[in-house]
Amino acid sequence: MVILALDLGTKTGYAIRNRDGKTIHGTEAFTPRKSWTPGQRWQRFRSWLSTAIVQHQVNHIAYEDVKRHVGTDAAHVYGAFLALVEMLADSHSLTLQPVGVGTVKKHWTGKGNAKKEDMIAEAKRRGFRPDGDNSADALAILDWAVTQEAKA
Repeated sequence: MVILALDLGTKTGYAIRNRDGKTIHGTEAFTPRKSWTPGQRWQRFRSWLSTAIVQHQVNHIAYEDVKRHVGTDAAHVYGAFLALVEMLADSHSLTLQPVGVGTVKKHWTGKGNAKKEDMIAEAKRRGFRPDGDNSADALAILDWAVTQEAKA
């Protein structure tokens, strides 16, 4: 199974475990520019996600299920990106697997309230080179999803 793990936000972290077991990870930024029309952020996210699904032959998406946001903009962005994830998963017949923030942190670091630095440090300890906390979180989500798959 090819799993795509997502840490949704303006800077979306992603991690993909391919069929050969190799992991690809990074961060895609969807920060709007002044020249963009209001819908371009969503169009660009949808295009990027659709390309990733097709290119890597993804059949499962795991994502961090955030229930509380500090800012209104972050909540709106998360909701819009989640809607697009659900739409694309449906159109490509993919399975979705939400996972709570505390669950991912506890799985990855042993502490449900781990800080960003803890998540990055754990990714490095496991041999990855995350480009920030978003890709570290995506790696943690991916590891959690792979563990769940092994239990099934």
